Amino acid sequence: MSPEGQELLQSLAHTTARLARLEWEDPRQLAPALVERSRAIDAIRRWIAAEVGASRPVGAELAAQITLDLEKGKQVLLRRVLAREITRGDLMSVGRELQMLRNLQDSSTRKPVSLNCRG
Repeated sequence: MSPEGQELLQSLAHTTARLARLEWEDPRQLAPALVERSRAIDAIRRWIAAEVGASRPVGAELAAQITLDLEKGKQVLLRRVLAREITRGDLMSVGRELQMLRNLQDSSTRKPVSLNCRG
């Protein structure tokens, strides 16, 4: 594989590793990391197209490394989606519990109804 191809693969591996780190460290930086990773994938795609266009073979080693990095990225994104859904469910549960607490609080602050002998 050419040095350029190796450099592009290293870039993809680096951006994938950064994405995995940010998943736990700073979720606010996920969007820029995804953009960076997308650019790395596009650069590899253009490089492969140029290699094929120049009749230079692109080896199985490249395909294996790209597949591995793409799978790692997919797993990171899947974990994020699952975490978001769990958080959404937790927020809904907390919202229901808060509503019940408010209803209980409202019912305890009401004045008792007084009854008289006349009805």
